Amino acid sequence: MTGLRRAAIAEALTLLALFCVAMPIKYIVGDPRAVSVVGPVHGLMFMVFLWFVVRSWAEGIINGMGALRLFVGALIPVGGFVNERWLRRQHTGAS
Repeated sequence: MTGLRRAAIAEALTLLALFCVAMPIKYIVGDPRAVSVVGPVHGLMFMVFLWFVVRSWAEGIINGMGALRLFVGALIPVGGFVNERWLRRQHTGAS
């Protein structure tokens, strides 16, 4: 569960960096280099997050609705932080 929570935070941070730093630099300043760096980093973090979601679902740590919730949350800029909080509550509630 810890790996999934960390992946959720990493995915959320890179998505925010992409939306709040790299894209404004690209469109306001006119320099696309930040997007060409942050974009692939976020893509990698998103794939790692999805791997953790699928693995956790396969291991029975989360159910199908939980996996869907995590996926949809990862598409929203602050959703990764909401996902991590939900995962933390799931983990402490199960103990």
